[in-house]
Amino acid sequence: MKAYVSALLLLLSARALAFDVQILEINSDSMDISHKATLVLPDSYTEGDRRYPVLYLLHGHGGNYQNWAERTDVEALADKHQMLIVMPDGNIDSWYLDSAVKANSQYQRYIGEEIPAFIDRQYRTVAERNGRAITGLSMGGFGALNVALAYPQHFIAAGSTSGGVDPRGFEGKWGLNEVLGDPVVNQQAWMQKAIVNRLAVLKQHQLGLIVDCGVDDFFLAANRRLHQALLDAGIAHTYIEQPGGHNWPYWAGSIVYQAEFFSRYLSKSGQTEQVSNH
Repeated sequence: MKAYVSALLLLLSARALAFDVQILEINSDSMDISHKATLVLPDSYTEGDRRYPVLYLLHGHGGNYQNWAERTDVEALADKHQMLIVMPDGNIDSWYLDSAVKANSQYQRYIGEEIPAFIDRQYRTVAERNGRAITGLSMGGFGALNVALAYPQHFIAAGSTSGGVDPRGFEGKWGLNEVLGDPVVNQQAWMQKAIVNRLAVLKQHQLGLIVDCGVDDFFLAANRRLHQALLDAGIAHTYIEQPGGHNWPYWAGSIVYQAEFFSRYLSKSGQTEQVSNH
């Protein structure tokens, strides 16, 4: 019992290290709506005038802006890597796409353009490509790669964990038909949105890329195909398979090493920004 209490106190202490966790309301001009987002500021944010890189972290299908903060220790990650972590709401089934068939569903633009602009206005960020990375789980894994490919000038690195990186083969599930349209009539849209068919953008802009998936995940085959296509195209990336399924124990572990991966791309820009401001 004593060991359990000690471990619990350590966990609570670690989760209290971040300077602040805020719930924001961020408007979308393109959709004329607003959604909430969770923001974590690192423990040093009140010290001086340093500018910080930002990691955008997307939830999965059926989720919301609170999931990552409730189920993982994002506060400790913000402190360790000295970054802001922004967890926006992408609606439960938007797939972070600008939909041609679903009215007022422009979440690709919302996540890739409108939210970063808001965060850069309101907080001391490294407001350039070298200061932003994006990743997510499941629907959010697809969404992070989709947004980064749509806005490669806004992000230096992107990732996916347990991502639905290829919608083909999952027709009729998880709201995909509602945002992509009928899979027969709109077959071209389904093909074009598969990450495996969009590698030219990755090659051109040299995004830092990390993709991981559990060996018991139903998205594993699609992730393996993406990995092989990246190898065939000679595109540098980190690919990880390890034991686990499509669940929070896997994602809680994944975000720890993904944050480490992104920090290698983001930390230099933060140091450069600090020097340039003095």
